Amino acid sequence: MPNNSEVEILFTLIETRYGDRVTVEELEEVRKGLVAILDAATTMRAVKLENGDEPHQFFKPRGDGE
Repeated sequence: MPNNSEVEILFTLIETRYGDRVTVEELEEVRKGLVAILDAATTMRAVKLENGDEPHQFFKPRGDGE
């Protein structure tokens, strides 16, 4: 779960900058989006990588019909 103060700081910035152009409902959707983005970022930060770790390679074999 993202830090509430981080959500509030970013939300306040967005609300201050764009609040006069959007409705209250749209601002609430922005808040939900911020929570989702920051939650994903928190999850990604929790993954410990070493300097030599390479990206995951996906292998998708092709069949006769493709």
